[in-house]
Amino acid sequence: MSSTEIEQTAVLVEQLAQLCMNADNADVTFTVKGQHLPAHRIILATRSEYFRALLFGALKESKQNEITLHVSVDAFKYLMKYIYTGSLSLKQMKIRDILDTLELAHQYGFIDLQTAIANHLGNVIGMNNVCVILETARLLDLTELSSTCYTFMDENANSIIQSYNFRRISYEALFGLLQRDTFAADEFDIFNAVRDWYLYNADKPSKAMQTNRAEKLYNLVRFTLMSQHELLNVVRSANVLSPNRLLDILAEKEKLTVLPYRAVSCLPELIIDWNKIKWSNSSSGSCSRHGEIDLGNYFKVNGIQVDRRRKGRKFYHQTNYTVRVSVDKERWTKGVTCEAHSPYLTVAHFEISIVRYIRIQHVKDVSEVGVIKAIFYKPNCGCKTGEQSGKM
Repeated sequence: MSSTEIEQTAVLVEQLAQLCMNADNADVTFTVKGQHLPAHRIILATRSEYFRALLFGALKESKQNEITLHVSVDAFKYLMKYIYTGSLSLKQMKIRDILDTLELAHQYGFIDLQTAIANHLGNVIGMNNVCVILETARLLDLTELSSTCYTFMDENANSIIQSYNFRRISYEALFGLLQRDTFAADEFDIFNAVRDWYLYNADKPSKAMQTNRAEKLYNLVRFTLMSQHELLNVVRSANVLSPNRLLDILAEKEKLTVLPYRAVSCLPELIIDWNKIKWSNSSSGSCSRHGEIDLGNYFKVNGIQVDRRRKGRKFYHQTNYTVRVSVDKERWTKGVTCEAHSPYLTVAHFEISIVRYIRIQHVKDVSEVGVIKAIFYKPNCGCKTGEQSGKM
């Protein structure tokens, strides 16, 4: 260290940390859930505009030596530690305490702490916590964290609606989720999940359970995606739709040529397990075969790429296949030639489609098919053949 520069910040932080909730020289006490927590006005006021106004402003609390706060006591202790030390170990905290601390950081104007906690939560989102994180993010109007939660729910839609925690989300969060074209769960499962949510919350005194709000939820279910059997045998018996509304849905289902499927958005690349390809002989009687693939969900796709296997040091000579895609295995697109871009790479391009099933035809030798990828080129992304806009 230079003799002209003295750097003892660590010592200062250590000494300030010793003052945290220490009664020595404390001049104010916070009573939180029956616990008395001593503090120092000048430190709190220096760290926060909120506490400056509370402790030195015109409010009655500025003249009180003891102030009662109706907040989480554990979260307040974590906040006090942050105030006195500038650090907080989120890794050691329970998710509920982290969320409560986030609310206090928002309430008391600790923007840097709020941002840091929100970034941490965005990185630890999982099946067990996404619903409670979303609730807090929406409550505090944290747009980026809310978006991260919704994206996670989109990508795990089938598991989300089967989760026990799903029935605990608020009406507003559920309403926002059902509005999304990218929440790509099976629509019949979505209906059952909404019904379970309603039954679980029916006895709670909340405006969310008003009849008109329940109707708004069911109006977001895309009944035209459900089979006639599901509509007549399950939906009708649930008594959530009037007979006339049910008849309207059946009539609309007959007229629609393009159904309003939900699909995972902006899929850059999905590698398909070779073992999931079901091969069968061509119906035309030729020696070629075709493979059928179920992606297991609905995706936005505008390209299929086939990486071909090498045979020794040579490549197979066949280069072109025919690719067709479908959303329901009943209506298939017109065949698109999967053209060669190199001896080992063939690609089929088509307009953006919602896809669940893929059929590759005119394959003479299935052993020459290596890796198959469903790809999504973002419009105007400048991607060249074989290049995706990102990785899954």
